[in-house]
Formats: sequence, C-alpha cells, structure tokens
Amino acid sequence: MLGGFAALFDRSAFIPHGICLAWQPELLALHVSSDALIGLSYYSIPLALLYFVHRRRDVAFSWVFWLFAAFILACGTTHFASIWTLWTPDYGLEGLIKVGTALVSMLTAVALWILMPKALALPSPRQLAEANVALQHEIAVRRQAEERYSGFFNNLAEALFIVTVRPDGQFAFDAVNPAHARSTGLDPAFLCGRTVTEALPPAAAALVTSHFTACIEQGRPVDFEDAMELPVGPRIWHVVLVPVFDATGRVVQILGSARDITERRRLQEELIQTSKLATLGTLAAGMAHEMSQPLNIIRMWAENSLARLRRNELDPERLTKVLTIVADQTERMGRIIDHIRSFSRRDSSGGALFDPAEGVAFAAEMVRHQYQLEDIAVEVTGTGEACAVNGHRLQFEQVIVNLLANARDAIKDRRAGGMPAAGSIRIAVEPDEAGRSVRILVTDNGGGIPPHILPRIFDPFFTTKEVGSGTGLGLSIGYGIINAMHGRIEAEVVDHGDGLRGTRFTITLPVALPSSEEGGRSHG
Repeated sequence: MLGGFAALFDRSAFIPHGICLAWQPELLALHVSSDALIGLSYYSIPLALLYFVHRRRDVAFSWVFWLFAAFILACGTTHFASIWTLWTPDYGLEGLIKVGTALVSMLTAVALWILMPKALALPSPRQLAEANVALQHEIAVRRQAEERYSGFFNNLAEALFIVTVRPDGQFAFDAVNPAHARSTGLDPAFLCGRTVTEALPPAAAALVTSHFTACIEQGRPVDFEDAMELPVGPRIWHVVLVPVFDATGRVVQILGSARDITERRRLQEELIQTSKLATLGTLAAGMAHEMSQPLNIIRMWAENSLARLRRNELDPERLTKVLTIVADQTERMGRIIDHIRSFSRRDSSGGALFDPAEGVAFAAEMVRHQYQLEDIAVEVTGTGEACAVNGHRLQFEQVIVNLLANARDAIKDRRAGGMPAAGSIRIAVEPDEAGRSVRILVTDNGGGIPPHILPRIFDPFFTTKEVGSGTGLGLSIGYGIINAMHGRIEAEVVDHGDGLRGTRFTITLPVALPSSEEGGRSHG
C-alpha cells in the first residue's frame, strides 16, 4: 500500500503539462498569468474573511467564515498546482490537493445548507433599518416619559421618596425629591444609597422601619400618621407607602409620599377644643342646676345646725350627721367639677388604650340630670364586659356628648311639632363575639332624619338647625375623630312603633389586642 502511495509522487512516467501546449510562450503566459491571479485572489479572500471575523467578534455564525476561508484557500492552491505541473509532472500531488479541496468544498456545501434556515431568519438590512427607526422612536418616547416623570418627581410640592428593599431585608433610600429635602431638612446627597438606620436618628429609623416592614408584609399600599423628630424639628406626617413587585412577586422597592400635617393637626385640635367648649356651653344650665342641689342641701343643714347651736341643742351625734352630709355633698360637687374640668381640658398629643364603656358612662353622667329636667331619659346598657380601644378618650367622650346633644335637640324639635311624648335616648355598648370590635349605639326617638338628608349629615358645615343654633361641625368633627381611631360611624332611621321614629348612630371601633398594647400607648 505504501508502494502505491509512493507511486503517486513518481513523475518518471509522466510529461509536463506544458508539452500539451506545445511550449508556446503565448499559451504558457496566458495560463500562468490567469492561474496566478486567481490563486492570489483566492489567497487574499480568506485573509479578508479572517480579518473581518477578528474585528467583528459579535458576528453570527463566525465558524462559517473560517470554513469558507479554508475552502477558498484550497481552491487557490489548486491553481498554483496547475502552474507547477506545466513544467513539473507532479500530478499525484495535484490530485491530493484537489481531493483536499473537494473534501473542504463538500463540508462547506453541507454546512451551508444546514445553516440556510438560520441565515434566512436573520433580519435583512431593510428590517434592521426599520427596527432601528422603531427603536429610536421608543427611545424618544421613553426619554419624554422620563422627563415627565423627572419633572413630576422634582417639582411636586409633596415629599416623595423611593426606597430599595435589599435581599438582606435592609431598606435603603434610592431617591428623594427636592420637596422632601425642604420639608425634612435631610440632604438628598446624604440620604441616597444609605440604609434607614444609617440616615435617620434611631427613634425615627425604628418607627419608619416598622412601617416599611408592615407594607411588605401586607403587600398593598398602606398609610399612617405619626410624629417624628427630624432636623427641621418635631413634625406630624401623613405617609403613604406603595410596594413595587418584581416578576417573582417579591417587593423590591417602596414608593412613598409624605405630607407635613403638623399645622392641620393643630387646627383640628383647636377646632375640637372649640367644639368641646361650645358643648360645655350648652350644658351650662344643667350643670348650674346640678351644682345648686348640693349647695342647697349644705345650706339647709348648715342653717339648721346653726339654729340648734344657738339654742344649745346641738349634740355630737347630730353634728356628726350634719358634717357627714356636708362632706358627701361637697364630694358630689367635686366630682361634677372634675367632670367639667376633665372634659374641657386639651387632650394629650398621643393616644392610649381606654375602655369605651367608661367613656360612654362619663358622657351620659354629664348630661343625665340636665336632660331629666327636660323629661328626656338617658339609659346606658351593656357596659359590663370590659374591652380596650386605642385613641383619645376625651375626644371619644366629646363624640358621645355631641350625639346626645343632637338627640336632645331632635326630641325638642319633635315636641315643638306637636308630639309631646317622653324623650328617650338609649346608649348600648356591644363587643362582638370574636372580640375584634366593639359597637356603640346611640338611639333616640326624636323623629328620625329625612332620607334625602341622611347622606349629607357628616359633611362639614351642614346643619338642619336654625341660624345661630348650630355650626354644622359637630358630626363632621366626630366623623374625623372616629376615623382617626380606625373606626367608622353610621346613621340610620329606626321605627319604634306607635308612630314614633328616631335616629340610631352606630360607632364601630377595632378592639386593641393585648400584643399591641405598648404600641397603642406609644403612638396615637
């Protein structure tokens, strides 16, 4: 076999190819020049392909370029072999070169057909141009959207901030707008990139982190009002937090807005205090009567004892009785004064846990004796089971007193209309069976509220009373107080039978769970 392979390179039995051309110079020159130019061209094309692939490493199917380079290089080599065999009959070597060229050609042809569907799937230059135009348009649209967003974010008067939720659970400020910097006194350059614990004082950081965590756990927008100490000083903020989810459903960012409501809260407290004092003014006559009773008793027993003393008829046993009566009546007067003083004082800035039944009993006690003089009975039921709600007790009592005053006015208006039935106001405190909420129902027999007025009774400055008889703020203020306690207040008309109708106000408040007691005492 080796002998046969060696015979391929034995040129003794062959003559050069130039003999076939009769060694004519013109033909030799024609063949040599044409084969040389073709060979050189074939050699330069692979160099160009390889240079292109080297410079454009991102080109698709780069291996095909290498295959074509090998195929064209082999073709060029066959032409140089043709020139060689004009003078040297190495036809075996020429044949092997052609075999190699055939193998590379066949491999290239097969690969090209296999690659054809993928190559046809590549976008054409026209398609690339169209895609590029569409991409440029999308970039312009997105740039405009970013400019609009940036304008909105930077120019909105409300403080805005973006917080990133890191994989380790830390919260880091990503961006804040100028309004945030102005209202809080915090430098955006200092905030951005820092975690909450790094950027805020410890107390404020703990408070903010708890709300951020609650937003993630609930997976929905949350809002809260809280006081925080910042570089601008103590402020009360109304904050709204909105979670942003990734494709897997994990919260990756929190969008927030904050509004300084310190002045609004101060005005609300002033309004509440003014309404409270106005309520006390309406109760002044009843309070005067309530105070006059123990004073008359003290005076009567004092005059009787003084007369006996002048007649030397005052024995120690009777003196003890008189002094005991005087002490009891002064204690009664002290309780009345304490009630008035407690009700009229400004409420504390923070909320606390309290039993709503105690607040109802206190409010009813304030008006009961005055209303009895007007033949209006005030009855309180369902105060045996204790429960706790979170809020301002004095403000809650103000709501109850205002509802009682409205019920009294409705009963008096009904009587003025020609129905002189006895007035009745019933207050019931009813915790639900699950222990999650408590209802306070205030029901009267004052004739009820007309259906077309009922939807508007909680609107500010809306009143059905005559000019000078009411401001129209009582129910509106009460609605705000109950809403701040995360409760609700509703009104409905009830039928008592025998032609008597009335109004029932239902206050529903969430019961504070034992685990949240400390939080309730700390935050109002």
